[in-house]
Amino acid sequence: MGSKSTISKCSRARSTPVARALRAGGWLLLAAVFALFVYRLGWAQGPIFWCAALIVSALAWTLLMTMAPKASIKVAAMVLLSGVASIPLWLG
Repeated sequence: MGSKSTISKCSRARSTPVARALRAGGWLLLAAVFALFVYRLGWAQGPIFWCAALIVSALAWTLLMTMAPKASIKVAAMVLLSGVASIPLWLG
């Protein structure tokens, strides 16, 4: 269990405008990627592959945070940029 000061710091950090914007951006990205999967693979297979991609990426992120926590921010930025850059490939 955390101390009262740690709990109050965490609850304050979640209510900042930056945290809200990041959370909203994350939900928007999840929705956009879901729409791309459904658009590209159809309604029958799109959600299945979207869930599989989430599972694989969560596993990769967990392993990366365990093995190389300092490099994880750089890797996350590269993955985000490469994902945005590959959107035209998904649509074509």
